[in-house]
Amino acid sequence: MSATQEQLQALRTNLDRLLRSYQAVKGENEILKQQVDAQRRGLADKNRKIEELEKQFEIVKTAQSIAISSNGNELPEDKAEVKKRINELIKEVDNCIAMLND
Repeated sequence: MSATQEQLQALRTNLDRLLRSYQAVKGENEILKQQVDAQRRGLADKNRKIEELEKQFEIVKTAQSIAISSNGNELPEDKAEVKKRINELIKEVDNCIAMLND
């Protein structure tokens, strides 16, 4: 075999090895993309859950404030906080009604 043929054969061997490596990396990249997408979906779900829990917490705080004020044990700050929260809830309900009317 001539030197040129040997170089050509070595080039083909290297090219085959490179193509196999490329396919392996391409497959690994696809798997990693899927994992990233799954993590993003999980993160979005967790963020939605956090928002829901924060809303529930605010509702509980408001309910507790109202319960305290109905017992007659409220402080002036508590009364102001209850009024503030009720006004926020009214605005939120108004916004929901406006969106439903659109």
